[in-house]
Amino acid sequence: MKAINKIVCNLLFLVLLAFLIGPILKAPETKAQEHPPTALTLSGEELFIQNRCVRCHTIGRGRFVGPDLAGVEGKYPKEQIAKWIENPQKIYQASGKMPFNEGYPPMPPMNVPPAQAKAIAEYLVSYNPPKGGAASGGISGQVLNKTTGGPAAEVDLTLTSYLGDKPTDEKTIKSDEQGNFSFKALNWDRSYAVTVDFKGAQYSTDKMVFYPNEDIKILDLPIYEPTVDEDNIKIIEGQMIVQSAEGALSVADLALYSNTGDKIYVGGKELEDGRKESLRVSMPKGAQNVNFIHGITPEDVVNTEYGFADTASILPGQKRVVYAYNLPLNSGTTTFEKTIDYPTESFLLLIAQTGSSAEVKGLSGGESVQIRQESFLKWEGKDLKPGHQIKVVLKNPLAQGDYLKWGALGFLLLIIIAGVIYSTVLKKSPEQDNSTDQDEGVGDPEVQRLALIKEIAQLDDDFEAGNIVEQKYKDIRGNKIEELKMIKRRLR
Repeated sequence: MKAINKIVCNLLFLVLLAFLIGPILKAPETKAQEHPPTALTLSGEELFIQNRCVRCHTIGRGRFVGPDLAGVEGKYPKEQIAKWIENPQKIYQASGKMPFNEGYPPMPPMNVPPAQAKAIAEYLVSYNPPKGGAASGGISGQVLNKTTGGPAAEVDLTLTSYLGDKPTDEKTIKSDEQGNFSFKALNWDRSYAVTVDFKGAQYSTDKMVFYPNEDIKILDLPIYEPTVDEDNIKIIEGQMIVQSAEGALSVADLALYSNTGDKIYVGGKELEDGRKESLRVSMPKGAQNVNFIHGITPEDVVNTEYGFADTASILPGQKRVVYAYNLPLNSGTTTFEKTIDYPTESFLLLIAQTGSSAEVKGLSGGESVQIRQESFLKWEGKDLKPGHQIKVVLKNPLAQGDYLKWGALGFLLLIIIAGVIYSTVLKKSPEQDNSTDQDEGVGDPEVQRLALIKEIAQLDDDFEAGNIVEQKYKDIRGNKIEELKMIKRRLR
């Protein structure tokens, strides 16, 4: 279990690098680094929404996943409310009770900074519900065909209601002649997603909840004419990061895909299960323990002889994909190949420096770089064609034939091992044994880091799609990067 946790930790570290190295390596030298504004430029209500409190709580609109927070100031002082928001686990430990309120799930760790928690608590205790507020909510808008530039009439729309992650109800309607639609009488104690079916392609919104004082959500739902021509699919930027851990190679792959056309690509090649291959992803032979981090839903994946295929349709615009996996690491020479599947404008390969030598064919470079206090060897390629092969050869020192040197090192290693056995087995006290067992049981930071990485990726996608204003994007992203730094320090 300890070995598995260590490999997972390394994979998460690689994925974090994948999100951070692009801006570091590509930042213009003449431009000063901009520091994002502090999150306290946001109001308490905005922080209540930003920190996902609205995903579980209403204020004066009844039970949801968590308790209604109306009147919470009469149950707890403001300072304790802030502590709840900042670190609910600490309160659970102090009370010896989890969950604290019967009939509700425990509150997860939200990693809300103290200043933000204080601002949210102030907002909750001073909240005044609007007079004559609506008894229920509504979601309405228009379906627009972005390929033709006109409204989409008579299109099927399905509204799915959720309690937490569990679907509870569905309702289907059709858009009118102008593409307009409206779902009415929606309860506050649910989240909602709208799905549009059009010419074999499916479009879904994220789950939506009604914010405090919000009665109606207005949506413009874009749809596109379908195509099976993949000529408009390319990779703007690809990255591959390699690190050794626990007798294996941990690899993180990132690709920023782009559909440069005005139609949705639904895939041309039919797979064995009848679905269409929308993205083709080649993987090195022997890859295992594949972990889909961002941009790909495991349910949409089909394993193939070359790696795997994504069957989700590709919208016009950009799509970021991140996944990680392991490769076997031999005691002598380890060789693997990476195949370029689509026209790729730029590709970056980083290999952690561990004492082994590395040879790479198909890319140029090999110089040493420092990224977040880690040393890597860097190779790059530009304007790579589909089918281009990148071959990596890693040679451990033992494979270079210096047996005398390694014989001496082996003897020295035996002496070190003997000393370690003496100090850890013969001299360790029972108290030290207990403390070590407790330390190894701590796994929360890895889980928190994975969640934050996914949130940053989704935030970047929202900003690129124009769903969030730049000022708010900088506020939120800056805070999450700082949280990631804190978690990384805790993992060292």
